Amino acid sequence: MMTKPIYEVRYNENEGWKEISELELMDGLYKLYHRVTPAIKEMLKGKELCTPDADYRLKW
Repeated sequence: MMTKPIYEVRYNENEGWKEISELELMDGLYKLYHRVTPAIKEMLKGKELCTPDADYRLKW
């Protein structure tokens, strides 16, 4: 069975990670990256994506 990936966001280093939907992730990334696919590929490799507004990662 295939499961949907779960993404997390952290708006401040002092906060914990919060689960977000794929739509929320795309909305946050599209504001900075007009091509979100390369950014998501990096997340699938286990990297956190740091933007000026928030940090994003794939929950494992």
